Parts: sequence; C-alpha cells; structure tokens
Amino acid sequence: MILQENGTSKVKPTTPAGLRRKIKRVREQRRRRKLEKRTSAWSTGLEMTDGATGLVPAAGVPLLRLFAEESGVRGHASTALRVPGFHPRHDRGQVLVDVAIGLAMGATSVSAAMDTTAGASVVTGAIASGVTAWRLFGEELDPVMLERLAQARAAHRRRVWSLLAARPGGFPRVSVAGHVWDGWIVLDVDASLVESHSEKEGAAPTYKKHVFGLHPILVTCANTGEILAILLRPGNAGSNTATDHITVLTEAIAQLPARYRRKIIFRSDGAGATKDLLKWIKETAAKGGHTWHYSVGFDVTAPIRDAIVKVPGKVWACAITPEGKIRDRAYVAELTGLLDLNRDEDGWPDGMRVTARLEPLHPRHRKNASALEKRRGQRFQAVAHDLPGHHYPRQDAFHRDHADVESVIKEGKNLGLRRLPFYAMAANQAWCHAVMLAADLLAWLRLLILDHHPDLRTATPALLRRLLFQIPARLVRRARKRLIRLCADHPHTADLIT
Repeated sequence: MILQENGTSKVKPTTPAGLRRKIKRVREQRRRRKLEKRTSAWSTGLEMTDGATGLVPAAGVPLLRLFAEESGVRGHASTALRVPGFHPRHDRGQVLVDVAIGLAMGATSVSAAMDTTAGASVVTGAIASGVTAWRLFGEELDPVMLERLAQARAAHRRRVWSLLAARPGGFPRVSVAGHVWDGWIVLDVDASLVESHSEKEGAAPTYKKHVFGLHPILVTCANTGEILAILLRPGNAGSNTATDHITVLTEAIAQLPARYRRKIIFRSDGAGATKDLLKWIKETAAKGGHTWHYSVGFDVTAPIRDAIVKVPGKVWACAITPEGKIRDRAYVAELTGLLDLNRDEDGWPDGMRVTARLEPLHPRHRKNASALEKRRGQRFQAVAHDLPGHHYPRQDAFHRDHADVESVIKEGKNLGLRRLPFYAMAANQAWCHAVMLAADLLAWLRLLILDHHPDLRTATPALLRRLLFQIPARLVRRARKRLIRLCADHPHTADLIT
C-alpha cells in the first residue's frame, strides 16, 4: 500500500512472477547471443590454405645450432666420433649436437629430439632420422668413444673458459655472504634419483621405498652452472660410496682446464663425509701441487651432540644466509677442540675442522630429531671442512650455498635426465652425455651472449624456451644471403638478434 497526499491509499502495481521469469529468460538469451557472436567473430571469413614457405616453427633451433657451430663444439664432437673407414651420410658429431638441441628445446626422447630439430630443416638442411640417432647411442657410443667425447668436451671447454675470462667482468666467481671466492673453482657433488617404471638395466628399489629406478651422481660447477660429469648407477647404489664419488670427481676434474685445477673447493652433503674421499682429495692435491679444500655435511652423532652442549653460550655467533642476512635464531660455533677425530692411519685427515649450526626445530624435522633436540627445541647440524680463514658464519653460509646444486640437477632433469630412453645402462650413460652437452650449451649461451640481460642471464631452460626459443620465424633470401626474419613485436627479438 502507498499513502497519497490526500490521505487515500492506492495499490502498487506488481509484475506477475511468470512475466518476471520470462523477462529474465529473454535477457539471459540476449546476453548469451552477444557473447557467442563476440567469441566466434575471429573465425568469420577465415579459411586455411597452403602456399606458405620458409617457415621456422621455433627460432631457438637455428640459434642453438649456429651457436654450436660458431663456438666449435660441433667440430670437436665430430672429430671425436670420427671412425676411420666409416663414411656415414650424417656426421655423428652433428647428430649428437642435434639431439642436445632437441633436449634444450624440451624434447624427452630420441625421436622427439630429432623431430624438433627437423622443424628447422628449411634452414639447417637435411636432419638425421630418429633411427640414426638411436643407433648412435645404442650401438656406436661405446666406452672408448665416450672417453674420446669427454676429451673433446674438455678441449672445447678450454676455449669457452678463455672467452669467459676475456669478458669485461672476467671469469665468473662464487660470491657468498658478501665474500667473493676469487681464484677458486667450486665443484658441487650430489646424487639424485631417476624414477623408472620399466625394468631397465640397473633399475632397482632405492633408499626411498616408493621410488624405483636409478641413482646417478652429478658434479656441477658453481661458477658457471655447467654439468661436468654424470655417473649413472643402479638404484640400490649407496649414497656415500667413496669409490663412486672418486670416479665421478676424477671425470669432472678432467673437464677443467689445467690452470683452473690448482684451486678447487669440493662441496657435498653428508654423503661425501667419508674418510676415503677426503683423504683422496688431500693426497691427490699434494701429488699435483694443487690447493684443494672440501666442505661436506657431517653426521650429528652422540659425540657431536655432547660437544654442542659443552659450548658456552657466548661463543655462539649469529648464522647468516648466503645473501649475507642474519638468520633468525640460528647460531654457529666450532667444535673441533671438543672432539676426538682420531687422526691416525684410519682417522680423519689432518686439518679437518667441524662447525655446528643451531636453528629452531621445524615440525617436519621433529620426527627424526633426538631427545636432546626436542627438549631444546633446536635442530643440530654439523659441517666438516678445511676452508681457509676462521669466519665461521661465512664458512657455514658457503656450505649452505651448496643447495643451489639442486637447481642445476632440476635443470638437468628438465633437459632429458628425468627419462632415460634406453634399456641398456651403457646406452643411457651415453644419453647422459647429450644431457650434459645440452646443459653446457644453455650455460654458455647465458654467460657469453645473454650476460648483459638482468633476467635472461640466470633464466632456466623452461624460461629460455618460452621467451626466446619458441618464437616462429621465416627464412628469406636477399642479396645472396639467407635471413631469419623474426617477429617484430616480440619483446626479446633484439636479444635473439644480438
């Protein structure tokens, strides 16, 4: 009811419910028709036809192939894989480089790698088939050829590192917590699991009960981000097998130019804290007249816990992060004088020091924590090292920076290590060389070509593919030249041209 000015009442007109529903339905249909018309407008008058020529699906393929050719890595690989009296239609060094380029572009198998590279055949010419590449890894790359290939990679690395040293900023150095380790090469050693759902040779249950596969060890260079060596092992291989660590480190050191072998620091987690490995490091350095140091995780046993309790509170120093910031409620101190390291013929090497780190006990570590750690609400960690100097927080931060090796291993798995395509262990070991070559190509690309760009010089393979490699292009011929014409409005066209 509505009261009028003269005091009389008037009934307010109302729309029937059925009419309101009809109006609502009509309006909804009108909105749907407008949306449908707007959505399908792009297809109006659109037809598909043929006639386009000179198209390159991804500009990254000719870019990486040209980079491999100009830098010399293809030439070194071809020389290493040349067999007297065997004249194949496709150069075996080029086939290996093409597989590595396919892995860098995101392929996960031999055939996919060759198909990816063949997408740029209008520029590169005829590409070997997947069967040829499969035969290369499965039959031709025996241990002798792999040794020659490793020597070729080392020879090419000498040239690349000389170019890195000639840069305006010089050779890349490791900087942790504001301290630059000038003159040192830092090698990170770590093992990783490669899951396999088939009965490949060497596949076995791993120390993680839910993972079945293989257990390779990788050695990476923290200075450049390269993967220097990969040792493929059965899935049930031990994490702290000293002989395996010595084998893969010997291969990695052989990859370094001679002048860069003089000052090396080896970093590892607790798997590297074995007496045989540390002794090998010191004895090998003494024989060659080198200066080698190590920094490895150390098991927190009862003597370590007892020594931590004995350290006075005023001795503990604030721990810092690799970025140089103070870590909240985390402290570092040296325990060497409180431990009996048994430095005899079967003991730890001379000069070894042990530092401890205390930090708040996180709930995810509480299950495996000792009674003392639970009572104090702190997690105990220890590091064994013989690093120069006595700045314990910086030395501890330097060891914590070893965690960056996980990023390099993740990149390696993104470049083909996650899926091993062959049954035989020897063929999969040869596949690891293609993975290392793909990782090296991207590392050299970032250091030598993209070092001026603040984002691309540290970009992951996935980011490089998205921003640089997966750009369509067209091959045009003009003035007796072949030009790869890129998309003009792409934000990184200038970086690709450079």
